[in-house]
Amino acid sequence: MISVLALLFSVLTEIIQIFPWTPSHQLQIRYPGGQWIDPGMELDIRETTLIPEISTINLTCTEKYIILFIDLDAIIPGTRIQSVILHWYQANLMVDCTKPSPPSTLVPGKDNGDKHDQIASYIAPRAPPNTHHRYVYLLFAQPPPYQFPGCFSHVFPETVSARAGFNIRKFVQAAGLDPPIAMNYFIGRHEPTEGETTTMPEGATTTSFRSVDCPTRTAGVVMS
Repeated sequence: MISVLALLFSVLTEIIQIFPWTPSHQLQIRYPGGQWIDPGMELDIRETTLIPEISTINLTCTEKYIILFIDLDAIIPGTRIQSVILHWYQANLMVDCTKPSPPSTLVPGKDNGDKHDQIASYIAPRAPPNTHHRYVYLLFAQPPPYQFPGCFSHVFPETVSARAGFNIRKFVQAAGLDPPIAMNYFIGRHEPTEGETTTMPEGATTTSFRSVDCPTRTAGVVMS
């Protein structure tokens, strides 16, 4: 089995190639009934069915934040194509200042409402049996003003076809976001239960991102 250090290096290398930065905050993730996740911790995906608690320190009550949750190792069903899949997008997160801190718990702000462009609903990890996938959480400061890039509106349905091929770099550019301020990740393992197929999927032959045509935003300004 690949060592935790090797997996950590592979995750950091892949993310740093997209965002050459050092996170300024520690992102803490805990699924209901579980423990706080240390980077690189292994989790049975059956423990990740519900939305986790998200917290960190040194965030202010007046700012807003965006969370992205992605799978770096998905193989598109019926193919040998590896693809990043978006599992969750949530905007307008704010620090819950009604609770003692630190750490600070992040919850949807009062103005979140039911706007469709503020959430791509959480989809629990679905790694195939006998596989280990790298699942990454990225936290961004939400710029004022902020508008979801319409060229990514295809991600809202809870389907593989909608979420597969998610291009993190292009999304961040189109949304006018700075590099993430915090991250965490875990290795999701799927131990087969009785009756589940245990055939290992074929290795990927290529990595694919969905083609989107987006204008680039900088600090809320559309760049032509």
